[in-house]
Amino acid sequence: MPLFDRLFPTSSLEHPVFAMEDFANAIAYEVKQEIANRYFGFRTRIESQSKEYLEKLMETNQELNVGIRLHLCRMQFLLQEPRLFCSFLDLAGLPKEYALNTCDRQTLPKGQELFIAMRGEGFTRWRRFRGLALIVYHSLAEDVVTYHDTYLLLKEEYSEICMEIERFQRQNDLSEILSFLRNLDSPDTERLRFLHSHSTLEPSKALEQDLRIASPPPVKEVMIFLNPIPPLKQIKGQFTEILKQAFNRHDYSKPSTLPF
Repeated sequence: MPLFDRLFPTSSLEHPVFAMEDFANAIAYEVKQEIANRYFGFRTRIESQSKEYLEKLMETNQELNVGIRLHLCRMQFLLQEPRLFCSFLDLAGLPKEYALNTCDRQTLPKGQELFIAMRGEGFTRWRRFRGLALIVYHSLAEDVVTYHDTYLLLKEEYSEICMEIERFQRQNDLSEILSFLRNLDSPDTERLRFLHSHSTLEPSKALEQDLRIASPPPVKEVMIFLNPIPPLKQIKGQFTEILKQAFNRHDYSKPSTLPF
């Protein structure tokens, strides 16, 4: 039996108004179901992606900051004077505000706690001191590179999410969709005329705003952008001069209290 005959038997066709109303209701239902499936299907997927991105952003920022903070605190302890630490930050190209906030002296662990299982190698205190500083620098460089690369990857992921949202909203104008659905819900006689005309009803602005898909926060709102610090061989001479000045401050300290 043809589909039309099954949906609308001959007996119902004897009442053309009733048949047309059922036909309009069927079309309205199918249209609304298709729009809802498309909109909420996309919304569920993009909100899941946004949630994963945000969780990754928060967890990564916390984990990587812990490592970088530890290395910066170690370097600050070795260099002693704030001016020498600031000179090191300039040499490494690290933001001073970020580093100084990270190494707040009120929360700075003691020297022995900072260098657990770490000790500089060499026959003299100076060589052990310099060796320890170089170990810290290499570890800091590795963690900053990881932080930098992760920042760029998360930024790319954020851009892709925003592009998907923008593309979807450009292809599915909420104002038009809501006007369309409101006309479908109008009285049957008006709805029958609507099927052959353009939408004229204005949607609720509040509802439209609620249905808009929000983008997650950008990476820069959570993480600070850090460039990789220079290779040690590139700044070794200047770094050594800073270390020499710092070592003079340690020269009168008791060796037993220091890891060198």
